[in-house]
Amino acid sequence: MTSEAILTVEAYFDALGTREMERILSHFAPDATWTIPGDPALTPWAGRRSGPEEIRQSLTEFFAAVEPLAFELRTMVEADGQVLAPGPSRFRPSGQVLESEMILRFSVTDGLITDYRVFEDSLGITRTCLGEPLSTTPA
Repeated sequence: MTSEAILTVEAYFDALGTREMERILSHFAPDATWTIPGDPALTPWAGRRSGPEEIRQSLTEFFAAVEPLAFELRTMVEADGQVLAPGPSRFRPSGQVLESEMILRFSVTDGLITDYRVFEDSLGITRTCLGEPLSTTPA
């Protein structure tokens, strides 16, 4: 049986795929926090945001700057309202293609996302946004 928290996150991903802002934001609590690592001066959608208007701003910046190419959602795991959603992604923020593994962490209460955090290659993203070459050396 799928937990309510995972169902909430799945509904968020469905909405995100449409890019319909109101539909996306309807899955967040009014005081939700949204954290994407990085410097907003270099990567405009990065940083910590709070509430629907700041989340809207981050998403608007992301949608304007990034062409998503692939995101493979692997099995989500939930414990006590915390959902981890891992998977590889491929996107093009400024002409270069960046491939990265990421984990998205959601906190869900009463069917709404209260906290969203991204764990990804923020240095790689910043470098692509600045047009710098990506390292080909394995980590």
